[in-house]
Formats: sequence, C-alpha cells, structure tokens
Amino acid sequence: MSDQYNEIVTTFPLFKGLTPQGAGMLLDRGEVRTHASGDVLFREGEAPSFAMLVLTGRLHVFVEREGRDVVVSEVWPGALLGELSVLSGLPRSASVRCAEPSVLAVWDDKAFRRLLLSNVFLSERIFGQALRVLIDRERALIDSLLESQAGQGR
Repeated sequence: MSDQYNEIVTTFPLFKGLTPQGAGMLLDRGEVRTHASGDVLFREGEAPSFAMLVLTGRLHVFVEREGRDVVVSEVWPGALLGELSVLSGLPRSASVRCAEPSVLAVWDDKAFRRLLLSNVFLSERIFGQALRVLIDRERALIDSLLESQAGQGR
C-alpha cells in the first residue's frame, strides 16, 4: 500500500521531480493516517504539533465565528497543511475537518523541521509555497478591504 502513496506523491506539483523512492523516504519520516468524514484534525488556536500532506480525500479549512463554522477553503490531494504554524511556532489560524474519508501523511513538528533541514529540494519547494500562501492571503485581505470600503461609498 505504501508504494501506492509513493506514486501519488510524485504526481503532486509540490513534489514534481521526486522519484517514488524519494517519496517513500519522505513518507517514512512521518506516518500515513486514514481519517473518516467529519474527523477534526486540528482546531484554531491549538499549538502546532504537526504538519500534514493530503494524499487522498478532501478537507475543509474553517473558522468558528458567532457560533457557526465558516468554511474558508477546500483542500484537495497534494495540499500541505499546518506547515506555517509549525515553522513559525504560532497557534493554528484555522481548524481542519475531513469533508470525506481521507488519507494523510503526518509529520510531528520536530520530524517536519528535520525533514526540511536535511532536504534542500524539499525546503525550497515548501518555503516557496508557504510564501505564496502568505502573499495570496494578503492579496485576498486587501481585496476584501477595498470591496468593503467601496460598499461604504468611500
């Protein structure tokens, strides 16, 4: 079964160029976990104890506001989650729930940092993606502020 996940990892854009053997070494540094639909993987405000890669399935990233869950994004196979919190040491900025049965590769915070320190290829890819995520969030926030101001006639 792990060979199947090794092959899947090599199809993700973040890991383009990685061999199945390289993917196997990556997965061996963590743990492959299966989750049911509805499982909450982590909650907003929690300490960052792990990062994860979606291998199969679909997840919802959500925040709880005014007593209800607000889904802010859907996450598909190939997405890395929790890396920003693990790298920064800051609490989780949102919660994550399985929208359908999902399989994840999970690395505890120490293993994830060791992985980045030991693999330049992976470090460059993950840091580049993390910066893109931050820039995209900043742009979305600016757009939202501009729309709000336009709606107020300013």
